[in-house]
Amino acid sequence: MSKGILITGATGKQGGATIDALISSPSHSSDFTILAVTRNPSSASATALQNKSPAIKLVTGDLNDVPGIFNAAEAIHKPVHGVFSVQTFAGQGQNVDTEEKQGKALIDEALKRGVNHFVYTSVDRGGDKSLDNPTNIPHFRSKHNIERHLVDSAKDSNMSYTILRPTAFMDNWVPGFMGKMFGAMWTSALAPDRKLQLISTKDIGFFAAQAFRNPDRFNNRAVSLAGDELTFAEASKVWQDTVGYGAPATYSFMGGGLMWAVKELGTMFRWFETDGYQVDIPALKKEHPGLQTLGDWIEKESAFKKQ
Repeated sequence: MSKGILITGATGKQGGATIDALISSPSHSSDFTILAVTRNPSSASATALQNKSPAIKLVTGDLNDVPGIFNAAEAIHKPVHGVFSVQTFAGQGQNVDTEEKQGKALIDEALKRGVNHFVYTSVDRGGDKSLDNPTNIPHFRSKHNIERHLVDSAKDSNMSYTILRPTAFMDNWVPGFMGKMFGAMWTSALAPDRKLQLISTKDIGFFAAQAFRNPDRFNNRAVSLAGDELTFAEASKVWQDTVGYGAPATYSFMGGGLMWAVKELGTMFRWFETDGYQVDIPALKKEHPGLQTLGDWIEKESAFKKQ
């Protein structure tokens, strides 16, 4: 019998990457029933997701009503074996308080429903120091609090967990102005010789899927994720070598202006300069030799890849 895997953020970057990784196996239909949570099952993105595989079942739900999500999921497939948990602090009606509330509620309900394995995607906060390092960044602190709740709540239960801690998303480089603003904030906040660690969301999905496929390997583990570590000049050279032009960026003073206007971004980018991510990339590549560098991501995954 297939295992029911509840995926929050199913039409988003991380949830979508997890689903893609789960269905990449020829046996996925017999291995998993993917319970993809979406607020609007009739949306174009939800329809496109469902069309990827008959193993994908849409679950109508909202993270403000976690019991309702589980009720809808269990009406399709019971029991729910695993949960992939991702929340956002940004967007309509969202902030760090709602993010934390939703993340903790999902953990509590998973324990009530007898979920076997819980995968939570968080953020790296200094490698092995992460569990005890909330930082001064509000949306890093909220994730730290959710992590602590997961570890403490699961301790005396039958539910195992995996915590994934990504670094900066390569996928932040999107076509258009916002992608250029990512580059502008980088050049504004970080010294020319300061490196930034980056991860492809495809690799986040890979590790999430591996946690469900091989729970013994990932049982009660926290894994920080990065596939590359570059200064902006090094990143720009990768762009030049891959697609023939430098890293997308607008004027650095515009990045500085955005960080001044949106304090959360300013606090985060200043932390990149003073503290920064601390992922052991060589060790991670031993676990996943296909871990993508920035060049790999540009060439294979990005909207900028050569046609």
